[in-house]
Amino acid sequence: MPAFALIMAAGKGQRYGSYKQFIDLNDQVLVCHVINIFGKCKNIKKIILVVPRKKITYVKKLMKNNGFSYIKVIAGGKRRQDSVYNGLKTLGDRKGIAVVHDCVRPIIRRSTIERGIKLCKKYHAVIMGTPITDTVKLVSSNKVIKTIDRKHLFLTQTPQFFDLKILRKAYDTADPMIEYTDEAALLESAGLPVYLFKGDRLNIKITYRKDLQLISHLL
Repeated sequence: MPAFALIMAAGKGQRYGSYKQFIDLNDQVLVCHVINIFGKCKNIKKIILVVPRKKITYVKKLMKNNGFSYIKVIAGGKRRQDSVYNGLKTLGDRKGIAVVHDCVRPIIRRSTIERGIKLCKKYHAVIMGTPITDTVKLVSSNKVIKTIDRKHLFLTQTPQFFDLKILRKAYDTADPMIEYTDEAALLESAGLPVYLFKGDRLNIKITYRKDLQLISHLL
């Protein structure tokens, strides 16, 4: 079963303060780090890079200059789910697995991607995450309301892996007025099962500028 990577790089980086997916990281543009990893995965048959519409020309030139001319570059939407849907539409009615990844997680391991694809063939919808180890408090107006049992709580990561048929079904039944923070939430809203396997704590997401120094060191 073929797998297709949908790399999400259409965010505005509001908390970071700029388009973080296009910053220089260890002498290479961040998005190129991610493309390089996915390009080496034997099970990935096509890579679709979703970027802000006004960055299309820049990104196409960037891909060409870095030897990634085979990458399909398309415009994202207003929300994350819209950007993923735009990527889905480019695949038409193909069968296979969608591997959805946030460009701002550049330390994803190739072995992790391949493991997720393998598990998706069995379970059809698979995400990765790490168990919460800190004590979790519910707080309102700086007042602690209660302590939440962390036993069943996980911090989810990308990539997320979905049978294309099931992901399309989730989009068909999703409420367009609701903003979903990840693709698993779309499936959950449709009553479709999603399975989780243990992720990698080094698969860090760049959210703030202080994250950049740590990720640069790890790379």
